[in-house]
Amino acid sequence: MTKYKIFACSDIHGHYKEMIDALNKAGFDENKDNHLLIVLGDIFDRGSESLSVYKYLKKLTDKNKAIVLRGNHDTMFIEYLDGTSLSPFNYLHNGTNETFADFLHCTAPFESWCLIEMNANIITNGDFVNWLGVARKQINTEYPELYDWLIHRPFYYETKNYIFTHGAIDTEVEDWHIPKCTKFGCIGWEALTWDDGSFFGKSIKNTDKTIVIGHFGTEHLRNKYRIPQARHIGSQFDILKRKDGRVIAIDGTTVASKKVNVLVIDDEEV
Repeated sequence: MTKYKIFACSDIHGHYKEMIDALNKAGFDENKDNHLLIVLGDIFDRGSESLSVYKYLKKLTDKNKAIVLRGNHDTMFIEYLDGTSLSPFNYLHNGTNETFADFLHCTAPFESWCLIEMNANIITNGDFVNWLGVARKQINTEYPELYDWLIHRPFYYETKNYIFTHGAIDTEVEDWHIPKCTKFGCIGWEALTWDDGSFFGKSIKNTDKTIVIGHFGTEHLRNKYRIPQARHIGSQFDILKRKDGRVIAIDGTTVASKKVNVLVIDDEEV
């Protein structure tokens, strides 16, 4: 194994500037051979710079300088791009409108399309489905490598002492590499990306490694488990390590805190 200095962050949610500022502050240098960036998923939605985040991280993965995992929001975008999902829910309520707006170079693309269609008196039933077909084709044509890159994002990354994943590992199976849990109609690793925060409090007996997670903001975890906060402003969003050291949560709820947490691990064997 080779030893690396690992820089781990999560839940960028389209906040490119905040991500770059945080990585620079943490000392990440893509030109240093022993530096490795690990992103724990949810690179899209809610922020306005998803395209810049994607381009930067794809460049790093192409150079083998980054491991980018899949989160539930990344799966949501995948399902829009391949037509698996035709529901407007995530567009309207989970910030995917911002992702489409950035990739389509257009403000409020669906709403704008509806206005154009209505003015032309040609709007039809199922308008979101119609618009999605147009938007999907445009994005897949302009970024032909996007979909393939996304579907090949792994659900976890393992080093000598750590497991990195978006939301959780399955603590109820003998081999955590092969999860069997279900949630929201999803099975296995995809279901685990939707963890409700309960993993942070679970007993972990199927691995001795430390698990690093994103997905569930550290502010919410502090409130859920009644963990005292430091007194400085914004401390509720800081990286949270469980008392026994078994779980480290790093999602800083960037959309609210306007910062990205970066966990730095020195001399880790990869």
